[in-house]
Amino acid sequence: MLGLILALTCAVPSSPSDFQVLRVLYTSDLHGRSQPGIDFGSTGLPRRTLGGWDNLLGLIKEQRTDATLLLDCGDFGFGSPEGDSSQGRAAVEFMNAVGYDAATPGARDLIGGTENFEVLAKAAAFPILADPMLNVVLNRRVTLFRPYLVKDMMGIKLAVVGITDPEITKLNQRGDVGGWVVDDPLVQLGRYLPVVRAESVDLVIVIGHFGPETGCAIADSFKEMNLVICRGTAGNVENRLACSGVTPVLNAAAYGQRLGLADVLFSKAEHKVYQTEARMLNVEPAAGADSSSASAWIHRLSAVPTDTAVCLNPVEYAPDSAGRLRLGAMVAEAVRQKAGADIAVLPDYVIESGLGSGRLGWRELFAAAPYKDRVRLLVIDDTTLVRLVAPESVGLHEPAPLLAGADYFVTGDTLVWPEISQVGRARVRNRLPGTYKVVTTEQWLERARIPVTGKLLPQSLTDLWIGYAAAQETLKPVQPVRLYPATPGVVRQQAGALVNINTADSGLLQTLPGIGPMTAERIIQYRETVGRFKSIEGIQDVKGIGPKKYEKLKMLITVR
Repeated sequence: MLGLILALTCAVPSSPSDFQVLRVLYTSDLHGRSQPGIDFGSTGLPRRTLGGWDNLLGLIKEQRTDATLLLDCGDFGFGSPEGDSSQGRAAVEFMNAVGYDAATPGARDLIGGTENFEVLAKAAAFPILADPMLNVVLNRRVTLFRPYLVKDMMGIKLAVVGITDPEITKLNQRGDVGGWVVDDPLVQLGRYLPVVRAESVDLVIVIGHFGPETGCAIADSFKEMNLVICRGTAGNVENRLACSGVTPVLNAAAYGQRLGLADVLFSKAEHKVYQTEARMLNVEPAAGADSSSASAWIHRLSAVPTDTAVCLNPVEYAPDSAGRLRLGAMVAEAVRQKAGADIAVLPDYVIESGLGSGRLGWRELFAAAPYKDRVRLLVIDDTTLVRLVAPESVGLHEPAPLLAGADYFVTGDTLVWPEISQVGRARVRNRLPGTYKVVTTEQWLERARIPVTGKLLPQSLTDLWIGYAAAQETLKPVQPVRLYPATPGVVRQQAGALVNINTADSGLLQTLPGIGPMTAERIIQYRETVGRFKSIEGIQDVKGIGPKKYEKLKMLITVR
């Protein structure tokens, strides 16, 4: 707060009594995780642990002032054993005990359906700011949900506007959200702001479970905003602070491991924000015992049997794009094996967080893939499989789904896991004749607009994954599905070198377009019986490789 004090002393001609420092404490993505977890934002291995509701409670009490708002940006209820077993109620009771002023829903808060979310909102001692249309979906005669909160604090009239997460309809099944349609965040804010302005507020804060790009778009589109707070992220958090009149956009942390703090210096005389300072505080283990009733409740919640080690994990999977892909490949393979399927197709968002190295307990495995989606085993042809791998109904720039059990030809750049638009003409490699046994989630079938049929498995996706991990003493890393781009130029760009047809093994030969396992073996047999190829044109002597196929290969191969 030192910077704000200096700003206050420099602010003339107003008197210091005309100024007030408002403190905003904020969290997001608590996911019902009452216990400390691995901090993937720290350096060095083994990584430290942060969080725990008792520690978060102590830090909030320590940082509270007479002019403090405590806000949450959503995804508070589900994603942990205690969160799921209580249908999200544990997190709400914690937030009541701590004294939150307001929260907004995230997509995962609707896992139990709109009716369960209504129960959570009734149990909350604070308003849950959501699209008022949810009252209509629930056939409520008395309004429970409202989009904003107006509050007087130390003589300053402020508004907190809650943006409803547009991913609610994407990450939940249609039956769970009752046909609710959620507008784009900019559309929502454009609808609410005239009503907020009519309240003659001095300061406007926007919160919601949206990303920093959307947060910046909100701040830049609506100049009257004073502060925008976005959803949580694991690891290091970066903010866009005020400069040259730009509205600050702050990102929260995830899992209760860090507490966001923003101090806003406000002039009552000029009705103006002079300066905003923000920082992120680590939720460290508490130094002393807390005897408050809230702390006693948290300890009762945490009085569960000690989590025993399930398996050894030799490799860390950090929650960055590469780590999530590698962990997702393992989860997909786990579901495929446990379901007895040929292929597994899972949406990438089944992976919630990373996985640490060393001995892992059940709780850590649960946290990596916590959403107990229902899964089905169905028999489909390859045309339907393409629709499942690259649905036309899904946004073109969404990540492609996680795959296990087969490799694929795709279009576009495959240096990283592609977007949906880049796998629009997927073809299964090492294909099985006829049909495939495919395991996927009901929610992904809905999004792909494929009938939800087939056998409903008795175990959820989370249970299948944990069962797979528990059956192994040491988790064996699984390589993500290999993607073979259909454009030869992209193959060359990806490989970074030509394939030597005189030395390449079967796997490397199969990275070439049009070369399957049988043709690769014929190339190897040719080398063993006839001898080395003297020129690249000689590959046409191999059965199955004619002039047309050679045209696709000639820029990708060498004999040196």
